[in-house]
Amino acid sequence: MGIFKSKDERRIERDIEIRKGVNSLRRNIKDLAKHQLSYIEKAKRAKKIGDSDQLAFLKRMLKKTAAQKRMRERQLLSIETAVQIKNQAESDADFAKSMGSVAKAVSDVYGSVDFAKTQKNFEKAMMQAETLQQQMEIFLEMTQEHVMTGEVEGEDQVVSDAEIDKMLDEEVVHEEGGSLDKDIEKGLKDIQDELDRER
Repeated sequence: MGIFKSKDERRIERDIEIRKGVNSLRRNIKDLAKHQLSYIEKAKRAKKIGDSDQLAFLKRMLKKTAAQKRMRERQLLSIETAVQIKNQAESDADFAKSMGSVAKAVSDVYGSVDFAKTQKNFEKAMMQAETLQQQMEIFLEMTQEHVMTGEVEGEDQVVSDAEIDKMLDEEVVHEEGGSLDKDIEKGLKDIQDELDRER
């Protein structure tokens, strides 16, 4: 039963769960990047054939996907930073334990009358380390809950229409070397002017 697990066993289990969460986020970011490229390709095709309804739909999907990707990247950065803080805290706790053991050994050898004070300080340090570890557990749980919600809020603020248009235009120009015919160029400029007026 989990109630009888040692601190080391619980720590190993937490590390495994954290690693699973990080790997899941990385896979999700990779998948979103593939979807983004796919939407860009489809939007380019819609532009070429002059299908404005499909183009508008694909731009919305590209915008949503780009916003989700950016949010997942932020979440991954948050978890990686939290793990780094957790590792540092555990290292500090190990150091405190080692120093406590050294202090106890010295006190035992010399029969120091200050042993009670040393032990009190050691216990206080251990309580602080344990409190820090508990706070880190709560923080990681809250972060993991945020990652698993799957909701992307405020995607309009994360990725603007201008950014989406720029992505699509750069792809088309790169692929065709700027050789769009005049009618298509005029159509794209009209769409851009209309979007600018709406903003």
